[in-house]
Amino acid sequence: MNASRMMKWTAVMGMLLIAALLAAACTTAPIAAPVEPAAQATEPAAEAAAAQVASTTHPVGPTTQEPTEEATTYQAAAGGPLSNHVVALEEAKCTAAEVNPPWYSTLLSGEAHDSARSKMYPCAQFTGSFTDTNTVYAYKSPDNYYAPSMMVTRGVNEMYLYGGSIGNANPLPSGPYVARVEPGSLKERWRTNLLNTHITGQWFGVGSIESINGDIFVIDGTYLYKLDGTSGAVTGVLSLPTVRSAPEDSYFNGMSGWSDGTVIMKNLIRVPGCKEQGFLALVKCPHLDQTPPSTIVVVDSKKFEVLDFTPAEQMIGGRITAAEYNGKKYAYVVGHTLLYRYVWDGKNLALDTSWGPISYLQPGETPGSAASIMGDWVIVMTNGGAPATTPLSVVAISQADPTKITRIQPMPLQPGQVSYIPSAVAVDLPNNRIYAMDPGPGKVVGIDLDAETGKMSLAWSADQSTSSWMILIGPADQRVLVGTNIKTDGPNPNPLYWDSGPVGAKYTEQVQWRDAATGKLLASSDYYSPMVAGFYVWPGYGGIIYDGLTDGGLVALQPLPSPARRVNAGR
Repeated sequence: MNASRMMKWTAVMGMLLIAALLAAACTTAPIAAPVEPAAQATEPAAEAAAAQVASTTHPVGPTTQEPTEEATTYQAAAGGPLSNHVVALEEAKCTAAEVNPPWYSTLLSGEAHDSARSKMYPCAQFTGSFTDTNTVYAYKSPDNYYAPSMMVTRGVNEMYLYGGSIGNANPLPSGPYVARVEPGSLKERWRTNLLNTHITGQWFGVGSIESINGDIFVIDGTYLYKLDGTSGAVTGVLSLPTVRSAPEDSYFNGMSGWSDGTVIMKNLIRVPGCKEQGFLALVKCPHLDQTPPSTIVVVDSKKFEVLDFTPAEQMIGGRITAAEYNGKKYAYVVGHTLLYRYVWDGKNLALDTSWGPISYLQPGETPGSAASIMGDWVIVMTNGGAPATTPLSVVAISQADPTKITRIQPMPLQPGQVSYIPSAVAVDLPNNRIYAMDPGPGKVVGIDLDAETGKMSLAWSADQSTSSWMILIGPADQRVLVGTNIKTDGPNPNPLYWDSGPVGAKYTEQVQWRDAATGKLLASSDYYSPMVAGFYVWPGYGGIIYDGLTDGGLVALQPLPSPARRVNAGR
């Protein structure tokens, strides 16, 4: 992109940002801290408007609610907030030594832990037993965080929850927010409301929250926000270009990045004229063949400015994945039918025509979710774009040689079953292991990858039904796989109608811990209302796993060897 084009785009986007934010200013709000000149990335007037009306920061109060439901068995057993400061400090020491740029050195730095999208958190500890029975103690927040989707940490006692952008929540939330949550009590310290989508009419869905450079970055709609993690003040707003789609029909869903602090993101596009909200607009809207292509945007996270952008070849459903391989910076994007690689040279982003595009689908399969990087291999799981009557495939493509492609179909379908998983795999490079899931057949599997040939084989299979990402915690020789398990009174709900929120949810979910090496079930929580389909549970300091419920509940879960139950009960 030349300098003239960048200047014109910045001016136009600045005026559009002022209009959008002033339209949302229906309530008085404290003014956030002024933006430092070095952080300015849009027109100065747009930054001033953003600081005044895009941020509503307030203390605890309006969201505090007395729990109305009866405590579950293990909530009653815990009898109050959960903590383990010894484990938390051990985890903090581990993360301080971890090299994971551009993400901040903290336990939960972003949506997939690293740019490779491994979803592996080696410093997070499993506090239960691998050999004896475990009890999963629970504590539920007295405050409500409606439509929660992601969480990050900064310090041991700093947790930030991003929510309000689940487009299929019932009732619909008013818009995205970030709340600082107090560990232990799970009370809200402050909340910053970013935008009122009821007023703007914006198509909305889950973006992401990341911990970068000691700041909190949130991408939502067509804006990238930078927040002060201490006060919640918005210190920067970037309006992101959408090129071939109207901003109201677009939202950016996540980011990845390289070690020099450069981050990369891309948007989802809704068919023009469709009014369906949320991610499922990509399936439910008519005339999907008329969907414009995504836009890929590169941002300097330190200077907080757009460096380059380019239209993609297709609309990209899965989140973007960055990689550094053989001295070059790449970005992998999974299109409707093809896998593309882009190369970033420090100034320009360009399609790498020497490598792809790669046709990764078999007949009957639907588009894949986000790619993960596993050494020399790019891993993609299919059937994330829409339900399919063909079993999903896990596909491995060589970064060095695009003609080397292997695949496995590890979860056969029985008559009447449908495959649909809007989540991506988890990968464990030190153990050459991939983890996949599909709620249609109700299976979770471990898959071994031959690092030389790319050949994959089934290591184990277990009965577990989840529509969400699964995460890995613990060191390489004691890895634990953590994810949810759905319970219904009948067949699993139609995957196109995963109703979220207090109205319409027809199933419950628990969290399960498995020995990642064997698939053995180690611990299971009580059942709660559903979490957000297509997302994940969050590892926190102290060996705690957090479960964000679609009805606004936030539950802390801590597995411990069962004899500890008797000790705790006497305290």
